[in-house]
Amino acid sequence: MQKKKGIRKSTITLGRSAGLRDVPCLAGLNAAALNRLHKEVTEKGYRRGQVLFKQGDICEEIVILTKGSVKIYRLSDDGRQRTLRILGAGDCFCVAPAFHQARYPATAQCMTDVKLLSLSRVQCLSLLRENPGLAANVITCLCHQMADMAALLETSSTRQVRRRLARFLLDLAHTRGVSRGKGVLLDSGLTHDELAACVGTAREVISRTLEQWQREGLVRLGRGRLVLLDLPRLEEILTPPRPAKNAVR
Repeated sequence: MQKKKGIRKSTITLGRSAGLRDVPCLAGLNAAALNRLHKEVTEKGYRRGQVLFKQGDICEEIVILTKGSVKIYRLSDDGRQRTLRILGAGDCFCVAPAFHQARYPATAQCMTDVKLLSLSRVQCLSLLRENPGLAANVITCLCHQMADMAALLETSSTRQVRRRLARFLLDLAHTRGVSRGKGVLLDSGLTHDELAACVGTAREVISRTLEQWQREGLVRLGRGRLVLLDLPRLEEILTPPRPAKNAVR
């Protein structure tokens, strides 16, 4: 079982150099390679709501997010949106499709104002040839992404919306949460509509569930903000009740 990360103490904004140095996929680069890459990467800025790339487009670059939040989603045949991942500062994505110029399997949209660094496919392949140890880091990055997708499938197969929502919020708390007193702030621009897309249900169900949890003291709701007040009790929601044993006659 993968060990969970601790709750972050503050929001993260990475500068250009740190954005490269702190990305797991690039951790194998030496100082000279990082310096060269620092000069070659392209810095870009996007506003909330802008689309970075669309499902079906050809992938030609690897993206390193340095500020803000991005959601990755797919559209079903009937036009419904299903959010697959929420990305934040320090995340590197588009690694797999960039290697073989595949099409993007999903769409990426900014949930907040965003800053990122882009690295072309040609640059990435050149770095791999010149730094053999970097390949292991890239493989590890891809393995983590596969594990995330497996966890998503497991969550999606859960029938109860309460469990799916609890699982999603707890994962978000451990990867994007900010400690605030006795609670954990989730300030990634998630609306009730977006939460519904993340767990595969209707907005009204999310609203009712969160309002009930607020009455029970598990969360605190605010305009565009959500604070988790009791992580242990949210964890308990994930454990299905044990069936009652048959009485001995």
